[in-house]
Amino acid sequence: MTRKLLILSGCLVLALNSCKSDIETTPASSVDHTTTQLNGTTIHKLLINGAYTYVNEVNGEYFYADDITITAEQFNQLKRMANPDISTVERSTIVSSFIKTWPNATVYYTLPSQGSLSTQAYNTFLTNINKAFDMISSKTSVKFIQRTNQTEYITFTYSTGNSSPLGWVKNRVNGIKIYNTTYPAIIAHEIMHSMGIMHEQCRPDRDQYIIVDTNRAQDGTRHNFNLYNDYAGHGEFDFGSVMMYKSTDFAIDPNLPVMTKLDGSTFGKQRDGLSAGDYAGINHLYGPVNSTSATNGTYTLTTSLAGDKNVDITGSSTADGTNVILYSASTGNNQKFIFRKSEHGYFTIKSILDSTKVLTVRNNGTANGTAVELRTNADTDSQKWLLFNLGNEGFGFAPKNAPSLRLEVKDGLTTNLTPIVIGSTDQTLQPYTKQRFTLTKVN
Repeated sequence: MTRKLLILSGCLVLALNSCKSDIETTPASSVDHTTTQLNGTTIHKLLINGAYTYVNEVNGEYFYADDITITAEQFNQLKRMANPDISTVERSTIVSSFIKTWPNATVYYTLPSQGSLSTQAYNTFLTNINKAFDMISSKTSVKFIQRTNQTEYITFTYSTGNSSPLGWVKNRVNGIKIYNTTYPAIIAHEIMHSMGIMHEQCRPDRDQYIIVDTNRAQDGTRHNFNLYNDYAGHGEFDFGSVMMYKSTDFAIDPNLPVMTKLDGSTFGKQRDGLSAGDYAGINHLYGPVNSTSATNGTYTLTTSLAGDKNVDITGSSTADGTNVILYSASTGNNQKFIFRKSEHGYFTIKSILDSTKVLTVRNNGTANGTAVELRTNADTDSQKWLLFNLGNEGFGFAPKNAPSLRLEVKDGLTTNLTPIVIGSTDQTLQPYTKQRFTLTKVN
């Protein structure tokens, strides 16, 4: 949807201000969803977790930002999230499926056809696609492999703008549109959207670093400043990120920037390459959750309640039914675990004491406070854990048999022998501190 300049440029919306329709409708299905018509674009305004989310619909295509497209299914998931009456279980299911990463940190691709490009321009396009791949993979675990017969892959098309679908979706081809074929970092930016990476200013913690005044944004551009509360930022807010906008992007008046630093000063953007923060974010998103090397590694799970307390197997016992507890950090094998993929997004967590034994929700329980134990792997849903990337806060874990619950330290205590259980979250599904764990690779 972005037109003929560097992505996310403020002049792309042209003269939309003067053409806004006065008609606003409220779909009967939800009091938290309104629509406005603007020059053939339907602007959806959804109230989700207390903040407004905007989606632009153009000819049946849904734009979550000017250069991010989402499927009709993803859009319907957002509409469901705007319904305050949906169950916690359904809300949890939506959150876990809205943005998915590529299995095994492997992105398959096909190269574009020449189309209307000259031979020289086409060769430049191909060269810069490969430079973008190298730019991302050089310091991350992500691999780009040319497609043979894979169902899910990315493809590229020379277009009048830059855009990409958001994340991996089963049975979908991610068609990435590129105008700026001579800029490898812009191509990398769009590839990163297909990898499930949002713009930096969409981080839930952005208000700690910047002031965003969408009243200064041109009509039809507020979707570029959506706050996605379930999208985790990693590290300090990165003004040098290749995923960051500049202060005046989409501003009605360049003298009145949409975004400023907390002290009122403005900032630019760069599209020269990935920053150190970009690499750190990718490595956090794709490892240990997705990378092959990480799933072959051994990890400790440290509670966010106390940096010196780890998840522990009581007495180093490997008997079925052994309690999983919190205990002072040590180098013992009773605190070391191996992560193995059981299916996309889900892991079994094996004890290094006996790799046939895994963390299990006792008796397949779904009640708040149900204990977690060590038990022989039987490939049951109570032994499969969905990992939530919480950025600086580490990871959350949801058992497949009870997706609205999270692995937690019982009652938020930090005393030795405190049981590890599964517990409920609040309505926004943001894990409590007792439900957050840091994974540290030990070998």
